[in-house]
Amino acid sequence: MSAVIETNGLTKVYEGAVKSQDVHALTNLSLQVYEKEIFGYLGPNGSGKTTTIKLLLGLIFSTSGKMKILGKSDVGAPEIRRKIGFLPEGAYYPDFLKGEEVLKYYGRLYGLGGKDLKRRIDKVLDIVGMARARKRLIRGYSKGMRQRIGLAQALLSDPQILILDEPTTGLDPIARKEIRDILSRLRDEGKTLFISSHELLEVELISNRVGILSEGELQACGTLTDLLTDRDTVVQVARATPEALAKVVELGVRLEDEVDGKATLRVPSAVPIYSVLEKCKTENLALLSVTPHRETLEELFVRVVGEAEQKRRNSR
Repeated sequence: MSAVIETNGLTKVYEGAVKSQDVHALTNLSLQVYEKEIFGYLGPNGSGKTTTIKLLLGLIFSTSGKMKILGKSDVGAPEIRRKIGFLPEGAYYPDFLKGEEVLKYYGRLYGLGGKDLKRRIDKVLDIVGMARARKRLIRGYSKGMRQRIGLAQALLSDPQILILDEPTTGLDPIARKEIRDILSRLRDEGKTLFISSHELLEVELISNRVGILSEGELQACGTLTDLLTDRDTVVQVARATPEALAKVVELGVRLEDEVDGKATLRVPSAVPIYSVLEKCKTENLALLSVTPHRETLEELFVRVVGEAEQKRRNSR
C-alpha cells in the first residue's frame, strides 16, 4: 500500500511573548497513513492532535519538518484540498436551513453546481442515510442526524481522504454504531480515513492502525494486532481470606477485586503463572478460572501516556 499522508520530523512551536512561553505543540512527528485504511489518531487533550489536523489541512504552517499528501508537498494547493474531506468537531450549521440547503452551500464552495451538484447531494445523502430528511430544518435534527449531514458535507467533493475530528462524540450507542458502519463502508469503497477521537472503543472496533500522541510526541504507532498484547493473566479464586491473598500478592500479583470470599487477581507477564497457582494451592484458595488477558486500546492508551509522562518527569 502507498502512503497518502506522510510526515517527517514535523514540528510546530507556537511562539510566546518570551522564549520561555513557547508552546511545543508538535515535536518531530513522523508517520505514514496508507490508502484504504482507517487510522485512529489518539491522545489526551492538548497532545497535538488538532495542530496536526490544521497542518494537514494547510490552515497553519509548520515550524520545521516536511509532509506530503497524495505525494505532493504543497498541501494547500487547490487540487489537493479538493481531495480531502473534513468534518470538524462540533460542526455548526444554521438551524434555519434545510439539510440539502447546507449541502448546496458547501457544494458551491467546492466549485460544484447545476446537475453535478444535485447528483453529488443525492449521492452523499444516500450514503449517510439522510435522503428522507433532506428537506427538514436543521433545528429539527438530532445530534446524530447533524453528524450525518456533517459527514455528507465532507463527502461532497468525492475526496480520497477523510479527516474526521471526533465523529462519534456525544452520540447514543445506536447512532455511534450507525456512523461506525458508514465509516467502515467508506473504507471498503477505497477511502482513507484519518480519525481523531477520544472514543477509544469506537476506534478499536474499526481502525486498521493507530497512533498515540502525548505532549506533541508520537509514543506508539502500529496495527492493533501488534500493539495490543496478552500482557497479563486473570486468576479468579474462592475461599479467599485477607491473609491468603496477602501471601499471593507478595509474588507481584495485583488484587483487583474481592467480594464475598471470591477474588480476582491480575498476574503480570513478568510473574510466572505456575508459581502463582502453586501459592494459591498452598494457601487453600479454590481456583475458579485462569484467563489470558488481551490488553484493550483503552489500557494501551493509559499505559503509553502514563509511561511517557513518567519518562518526562524523570528527565527533569
